[in-house]
Amino acid sequence: MKRFLTILASSFFALMCCESAAAQTIDSISELQNSRSLADGKLYRFLRSPDPSVRSRAAVALANIQDSSSIQFLLPLLKDSIPSVRRSTAFALGQIGNPQGCSYLIDRIQSEYDSTCMLQIIDAIGKCGTRENLRSLVVKAAPYSESAQSSVALAVARFAIRRIKDTTATEFVAGLIGHPGTARMAAYAMMRIADSSSVERHLRALIAAMNDSSAEVRMWTATIFGVVSDSAPSSTVMKHAIDDPDWRVRVNCIRSLRTQTMENVTPVLLSLIADGNEHVALTAFSVLNSVVEKYPSDKLLGTLQRLLADSNHYTWRQRGEAAVLIAKLSKEKCIPQLIRLLDANSMFRSNIVSALGETKSENAIPYLQDELLGDDPRSVSAAVESYQNIVSDKDSSVQAEFCRKILPLLQKRDIAISYSVAAAFEDTSIRSSVRFQNLPKFIDAYQYLTTPNDVEVMVEFINLFAGLKAEAAIPLLKRSLRDKDKIVAQAASHALQSITGKQYDAENFSASDTGKFYSPEDLVLLKRYRSALLVTSKGEIRIEFRPDAAPFTVLNFIILSRRHFYDGLIFHRVVPNFVIQGGDPLGTGFGGPGYAIRTEVHPDAVYSEGAVGMASAGKDTEGSQFFITHCPTPHLDGRYTVFGYTRDLDIVGKIQIGDVIISVKLIE
Repeated sequence: MKRFLTILASSFFALMCCESAAAQTIDSISELQNSRSLADGKLYRFLRSPDPSVRSRAAVALANIQDSSSIQFLLPLLKDSIPSVRRSTAFALGQIGNPQGCSYLIDRIQSEYDSTCMLQIIDAIGKCGTRENLRSLVVKAAPYSESAQSSVALAVARFAIRRIKDTTATEFVAGLIGHPGTARMAAYAMMRIADSSSVERHLRALIAAMNDSSAEVRMWTATIFGVVSDSAPSSTVMKHAIDDPDWRVRVNCIRSLRTQTMENVTPVLLSLIADGNEHVALTAFSVLNSVVEKYPSDKLLGTLQRLLADSNHYTWRQRGEAAVLIAKLSKEKCIPQLIRLLDANSMFRSNIVSALGETKSENAIPYLQDELLGDDPRSVSAAVESYQNIVSDKDSSVQAEFCRKILPLLQKRDIAISYSVAAAFEDTSIRSSVRFQNLPKFIDAYQYLTTPNDVEVMVEFINLFAGLKAEAAIPLLKRSLRDKDKIVAQAASHALQSITGKQYDAENFSASDTGKFYSPEDLVLLKRYRSALLVTSKGEIRIEFRPDAAPFTVLNFIILSRRHFYDGLIFHRVVPNFVIQGGDPLGTGFGGPGYAIRTEVHPDAVYSEGAVGMASAGKDTEGSQFFITHCPTPHLDGRYTVFGYTRDLDIVGKIQIGDVIISVKLIE
């Protein structure tokens, strides 16, 4: 008995050692993924590990690194005996995005017996296949199960996002509308294909889909109607815009009204700008904003004036949008009224400043020049854009004065303001002679910009240099070819080619120090904290972390939360029925923690409703800004990190621009 217990203990110890070794290996793979390193082929050797968890994790790492040379090492794993390995391999081939591996994926469909692998293979084909692969996939899809056919519809949508479309594929997807198991992805695919002739051929089925029990089917079908101007769905869309039980469907219906005859839908939009759901109201404003000057009326102006004056029943956001529309209709007549509305609320103030630009009147310029001297980046940026709006069609002297007034703003070294100034000069409505005259000041300002904090501004400056064919900027652009940030280096490469006509290659797409925001001691925090509670001005949002899918992103969020980085920050961006976004210390969309972290993608982390993802300006540029989705957003899959999920969609749906993250409580 004693000998048996000794053997048992030895076996248990050996098992624990194996598990410990595997865990260490997986940690090593995670580090290689985070450093974007193949380690002289070491990562490929992990693909041949006897441990399937190691093989699978190595494939996911290669999916993140996205090096086409990895394809030849991944292909044998499509026949691996373990389904999880095959699934990770298919995901990796899709993420790499090279058509070279697609024929192998299509061939694998015939012999794949695991349903989860099958769905991943189909999805991967949508990410990397050619038009011929699209046709082949659809032809083979007829005998598939409903879940597989639904995945084919999503793959067709992924092809369409890459601008690869085919009539046979479109007709296949249209045939899935109305079937409970496939209607959801069929509607999404039809929305992404956006083919008006196909919509007209299947109009009856699409109108019927507006009564589907799934809100997602209804919202995506409503968007489909936005590609046709046929009057047949107009009454259906307007009805759902007014009374659909799901606000997200209403939002999409309102957006699709842009294609309808405005005389018919303007009364509906006028009623909706005062709607109790602010997402609905603001979406109605956005549609009116695009057409209001074509359909002016005393009734419209009267409604807007009443709404602007009523601060008891309408938010500053609604009132700000009303002010912009009033300015478009009344022009310089409303300037005195707008000036009286400038108040301490910086966000409402920036709306009023924007409205001054919509008057198109030089009489508004003195007020905008005063606003340029302010301290709030939002109002200053709005003043730059409004001032530009007014001078865009004016003579050289007025434009020259505009340039003299805004150029000193570059000395503030504020990223949002600098971006607005650069964008103003990039606009071709400002005469080239005026822009060339001030080019040296932009070249000087560019030298103070650094990555990762100033990526967007640097790219805007680079685009300005390219547009002006500015030879004086060539030395700076050559230096930017070696920038650690891939986006900046590529922008500099394109600008140099535009200026010189010669090919320039970016020299350093990925620096090894990117993502080194933590110390080894911080890694224990991943096991300590499983979720976080965002306490906001509208309620609490609990985020369940996904460290299996995005360990370093979760760690980054934990570290920042422990520093109270997020406390007091606002949600600076809200797009109805898309996302709410926060985490910017500047509140303008340009801020971050002072470093960049890596993008992390994983086959089990997709953008369903309530997904918590990281905002970025491109791969490996994430920092502190995060967003939460209102609805499924499959077009973000594999492009943006998902590091958690929330079920508190009622609170997420209440958040608007300017709402505050009071604190973040980490939960063990």
